[in-house]
Parts: sequence; C-alpha cells; structure tokens
Amino acid sequence: MGIFYRFLTFILPPFTFRVFFRRIFYSNLKKVPLDKPLLFAGNHQNSFTDGMLVGAYLTQPINFLMRADMFRNSIARFCLRELNVSPVYRFEEGLENVHRNRETFNWIYDVLKKNGNYVVFSEGICVQEKRLQKLRKGTGRMAFGAEEEFGLDVHIVPVGINYTYPSKFRKEVLINFDDAFSIKELKSLYETNKAKALLAFNEKVAAGLNRQVIIVENPENDTFAEQMLMMARNNTIHPFFRWKFDDDSRRAMEKGICDKINYMDIRDREKLNLFREKAGAYMKLLQENGIRDENIARKLDYGFLRYLTLVAGLPLFVAGYAANLIPYLVPRIICNTLIKDLRFYSSVYMAVGTILYIIYFPVAAILSVIFLGWWGIPAALAVPLLGYAVLFYQEIARERYHTFRYRLKKLTRPGLIKELSARRAEILKEFEEYKAV
Repeated sequence: MGIFYRFLTFILPPFTFRVFFRRIFYSNLKKVPLDKPLLFAGNHQNSFTDGMLVGAYLTQPINFLMRADMFRNSIARFCLRELNVSPVYRFEEGLENVHRNRETFNWIYDVLKKNGNYVVFSEGICVQEKRLQKLRKGTGRMAFGAEEEFGLDVHIVPVGINYTYPSKFRKEVLINFDDAFSIKELKSLYETNKAKALLAFNEKVAAGLNRQVIIVENPENDTFAEQMLMMARNNTIHPFFRWKFDDDSRRAMEKGICDKINYMDIRDREKLNLFREKAGAYMKLLQENGIRDENIARKLDYGFLRYLTLVAGLPLFVAGYAANLIPYLVPRIICNTLIKDLRFYSSVYMAVGTILYIIYFPVAAILSVIFLGWWGIPAALAVPLLGYAVLFYQEIARERYHTFRYRLKKLTRPGLIKELSARRAEILKEFEEYKAV
C-alpha cells in the first residue's frame, strides 16, 4: 500500500470530505462481505471522487481502475500507482493497446487472491446525469477470469453513488451498497456459453444499480424531477451539525419520487404533464417574488437563537474567514478559471484545497509562534476550527437572510404566502397519493 494512499485515507474522510460535503449518507455497508475478494461496481458521475467515496469508510485498503490515458505522464503514473490505481485500456485508447489489459488483470488477480478489492465503474464513462449508461463487459471478464484461473469466489457489490449537485460545494452525497452476488452463481453458464454469461453478469449488476441509483429515464423530466426532489428535501430538517448518516431513508425517498415520474412518463403522460405544469407554475411564482421553497416548507425551531448566533459569532466569523482566506478563495478561483468540464470540478477542488491546506497550516502555525510566542500554538490550532465554523456561520446567515425576506413578504402580502402554501401542499399531496398500478 503506497504512502500516498495511506496519507489520503488519513486526510480525506475526516477532513476533506467533511469540508466539501454538507452531508454524507453512507448506508448498508454491513451488506458487504469483507472477508471475500470483492469487485465494487458503481455508477460513475463525478470523476476521481466516486472511487474515493466508495472506499472512504471501508476497513480495508481500496484499489481502483482508471482509463489508461491518465498514465501517460511519468509523474502521474508514479502517483497513481502509489494510490493503488491500475490502468484499464479501452477501445478509445487504441485497439493496439487493449492486449495490455492482461497485465492489469494479473494485478487485479493478485489483489483478489488476498481477499482484496477493486472499485470499477462498469459504465466506462463519467456522465453527470441521473441515468445509467450501458454497462461494458470488462467487469465481468475480470470476475470470470479470477474464478476460471484461480477458483476465486469473487463477490460483486453494486454501489449506488448519488449526488444532489455533484459539482457544487457543500452539497450532499448518498452512497448505498446493494446485496453482493458471487461469480460462482454464473459459473456453469460461463462454462457452456461465455457470451451469455457476460450478458447475465451485466444484467445482475445493472439490476443492483437500478435498485440503488436515483434515475430519471427521460431527460425531458429532469427539471420537474429536481423540483419535486427539492420540495421533498425541504420537508426534512436534519440535525444541524451532524455530517455523516448511516441511513438509507433519504435515498429511498428520492428514488421513490423519480421512479414514480418514470412510471408516469410511460403509463400516464397526461397526469405527468399536469404535475409538471403545477410544479412549474409554483416555482415560477416563488422566483418572481424572491421566495425560497424551504421557507414555505418549514419553520425552523429556535430561530431567535440563530439570529443571536449571527450577532455573537460575528467576531469569530471575521477572524476565521480572515485566517483562512487563501484556502477559501484559491480552490474556487482555480476551478472556476481552469475547469471547463464539470465532471472534474469537485475532484480538482478537493485536491487543490487539501494540498493547499497541508502547506498553509504549517506556515500559519510557524508565523503564529513567531509573532505570538507560546500563545501562537493555540492560535494556530484555532485556525482550522474557526475555518470549519465559518461554513456553518455562512449557512445560518444565508438561511436567516432568506427567512427575514420571507417574513417581510408574509407581512406585506399574506395572500401570496397563503397561495404558495396551498399550491405546494396540493402538489405534494396529489403526488404522494398517486399510485403506480
């Protein structure tokens, strides 16, 4: 296991992910047979971030596959090797290179022989949309090869990776593990007809992914689906400071909404169009009046404490923001300037932010000790803590600002608020009561 990998596993889950993601829902890890050789088959929406998230909280080292063109640079090749990444040669990298996958497969088999694991993305392409791409055959070939050559009881674990907004800072991600299946279940079929066995393998993986991934089949429904998902999310108030959840109810709720939309798209377009019309009109009315759905949806408890927090915490916010100004601004500036492909935005943002802070914090600590003496030690330790607190202060400030605007509107135009509340309640009630038959 490379030193880079050890370092990343120490840094990413408790620090980088905690800063970048507002919440992580990481559920059903207990389903994973960690005593078996494993292939985690996940959907692929967010470049390098997907693999790191899948393995972030496993008790064993995780290994990855990445397209071979990322290994062309010698420095990149060294770093990727240190991070337990192996190259996979696709047809896109040239037919003359596909045979080199044999070397990669040998590395994979060596890991699997030790009851290790690999994260693979069977779609073979990263696409930021709520849809699954056609699965390729490479994952099946790895699993069947390990069983055929070494008799390994490889277990395949479909993993659903769902983001609220994959390329945005301080949003949410939902990771859920499906039931594993053994490659030996398809052994007899493979011995008689390899092509059918590979097809059956992909069907089993696809079935697992379809159970776990939030999917909107028709792109025409993306906007409506997001409107319904936003309203459903706003109905829930999570513990404010809690960050990681071992709970699948959130993903199940969102998937249920999208599955219902998919059903209506096929079986009841008239009803779907009616829902789309109502939701669109509601959202337009919100936008025209500068009101947020979250304010119509709920009333936060102890709102006065939030105003008190803004006043009392202002000095700490100013100090924390000033002390962390460079780590706050630089990753955003770099990504907004250089990253045109949103599939890489969050990965680059986290990489730049992590590396920058690793450099920045020791420099800040040294300067604190130089200028403050022994008092510089607690001052330096306070820098990251205050920086983290700033994220919550900003969230409270935004929430209180929009709540204040909402309350002004409620005083000046109570009829508008009553109409919005009625429209919202009607949409959600009718959607909830709609039954797929």
